[in-house]
Amino acid sequence: MAPTTTACHAPPVILVVARALARPDGGADLVALLVEAARASRQEQGNLSYAFHADLEDPNALVSVEEWETREDLDRHMGTPGLAALLAALPPLVTAEPTITVHEVSATAPYGG
Repeated sequence: MAPTTTACHAPPVILVVARALARPDGGADLVALLVEAARASRQEQGNLSYAFHADLEDPNALVSVEEWETREDLDRHMGTPGLAALLAALPPLVTAEPTITVHEVSATAPYGG
């Protein structure tokens, strides 16, 4: 039997994926900084979720996934002093500038069935 999908009719969501590679000697400091940033961000208007993940094969490779209700909420977040402080603190802790991509998701559906 072929898998099926069922569309969920929910409002669009803004998905942000950021990737960073910690310096081998900066991993613990980077994780502590990111945990604090995530906690603060989760309190912001429009933040639906904010989670960090480490690569199972390379614990220095970190990915954050954020969900925002609207682009305006994300733009407000991107202009906060807390995010500016986070970005300013990153250079000595990472091997290169992190990449950040924004996805506007118009539909989400469970897979399978």
